[in-house]
Amino acid sequence: MYDLADGTVLRRYRTPHDSELEARAMIWLSEHGDTALPRVHDASGRDLVMDRVPGPTMMEDLEARPWRIVGHARTLAHLQRRLNAIDAPAWFPERSGVPAGGKVLHLDLHPMNIILGPDGPSIIDWTNAARGQGSFDAAMSFALMSGFEVDGVKDRAGRRLMVEVFARSRGRRAIRGRLPEAVRFRLADPHVTPGERLRLQAMLGG
Repeated sequence: MYDLADGTVLRRYRTPHDSELEARAMIWLSEHGDTALPRVHDASGRDLVMDRVPGPTMMEDLEARPWRIVGHARTLAHLQRRLNAIDAPAWFPERSGVPAGGKVLHLDLHPMNIILGPDGPSIIDWTNAARGQGSFDAAMSFALMSGFEVDGVKDRAGRRLMVEVFARSRGRRAIRGRLPEAVRFRLADPHVTPGERLRLQAMLGG
């Protein structure tokens, strides 16, 4: 990510990536949904230029003010519920391993992908945007946060509380029904760390 010093940032992917599809999804969501996200200015190949949203990520804010964890977990669940209520257009991608459905999914929604801007929370990193079932998106967030590697008793307790409040706010039944599929989807990602892989495999019972 590069700050272009004009109110915008350049996101340049290291590997081949269809930034134009990601930009199209972001522009469409800005026009048809009530989900806050950065405004896109240009996209080509691996490059995506969009507004710079000033403010810390939700994760950075939690590190500075851990007492806000319950409120942030509820905010994350609320943002995702609103997003998953949007009917996806037919051109939104369908991804292997994601149950078929007609709703907008982020598939990577966690505290590091929410910026607490001056106008409210803004969701970033729409690389994996897809169409599918909202319950799968909820299960993905649960798996991502549950598998996140932390050190120390306090941080582990914080992770547990974050996941617990998110699950209660988002809906345990929806998460539970799709969790095995979401965990397998995450395990297929080559960037999963060894520690995260062990935690995810434990969630599958092996």
